[in-house]
Amino acid sequence: MAVPNVIGLDIGSSSVKMVEIDRSKKGHELSYIGVAPLPDGAIIEKSLKKPDAVGAAINSLIRNSKTRTKLVNTSLSGKSVIIKQVTMTSMSDAQLEKQIQMEAEPYIPFDIKDVNLDFFIMGDRPEKEGAMEVVLVAAKKDYMEEYANLLSSLNLKTLVVDVDPFALEVMYEFCYPSVQEEVVALVNVGAGTMSINILKSGASQYTRDLPLGGDSITREIMRFFDVDYVRAENIKTGAELDGVNPRNLRKIFQRSVEYFVTELQKILDFFSTNVSYDPIQKIFLSGGAALTYGLPSTIENDLNIPVEIMDPFRNLRINERGFDTQYLRKVGATMAVAVGLALRDERDKQS
Repeated sequence: MAVPNVIGLDIGSSSVKMVEIDRSKKGHELSYIGVAPLPDGAIIEKSLKKPDAVGAAINSLIRNSKTRTKLVNTSLSGKSVIIKQVTMTSMSDAQLEKQIQMEAEPYIPFDIKDVNLDFFIMGDRPEKEGAMEVVLVAAKKDYMEEYANLLSSLNLKTLVVDVDPFALEVMYEFCYPSVQEEVVALVNVGAGTMSINILKSGASQYTRDLPLGGDSITREIMRFFDVDYVRAENIKTGAELDGVNPRNLRKIFQRSVEYFVTELQKILDFFSTNVSYDPIQKIFLSGGAALTYGLPSTIENDLNIPVEIMDPFRNLRINERGFDTQYLRKVGATMAVAVGLALRDERDKQS
């Protein structure tokens, strides 16, 4: 029985990314990718402030793709989601499913009635008899309802609402099976959120979202050069540099990158001190801000950890008559979460 196509829809604060993948006996083949920009302020801290604009962006991608599917996987991140790794008394999936509200309440900083809960059991703790490690995922219901209602209004059916770090993990497992025995950090730097997922032997050990990203650079350019959001974005990408002092622009990038790396180092230091003594062997970088001027090299030099820009298309079949491979290389890091969402199976137990 053929597996139906599912649209991976990464709804970020500055753009919507869409990926569709055909699944068949021949393998997974890229069917469509697209990016639609959003106006400034359309989404703030994952809350839909301009739902009509977001809906129009999604509609434009659906029309361009000429897709027949109405099934969508999407994700949340940032303040709308809490991810915690906790120790609980050993029990089965079915037992925890029944008790999840009560077991999770001490760990969730929201009213338990206001969140949708999910979990996955990582395994027993060998040093503590009768105990197991569990990852709890709590997403605020009002945020989930905003997105579900928007997609429903576009005649789309939501199958899975994931969280960015785990969507990234799905993509990594598919694209990088040969390095899954290593301890790696998957770092997705978006416009407003940096998502970090540290894996050991292919299993998530620690996740964290930080409220920083490429949008902070845009805001700094707006302030320094006294320009609007659109021009600041163009300056940031190098598309519109008339009248811009390159030395001042480099200083803005340098300050922002140094701050990003300092915050990332705090997370990695916490992991090394409190979670695992195994050194992180590689950082896989993705997201729309992954190629920010100086970011990959500064991470590599300051943290002394090799950095690789993720290629989410590397294990997909690509019809070169239908896709410009140079364009795919250019946008690859931006599409990592969307690819993970398109690969996500409704039956997966991971959020």
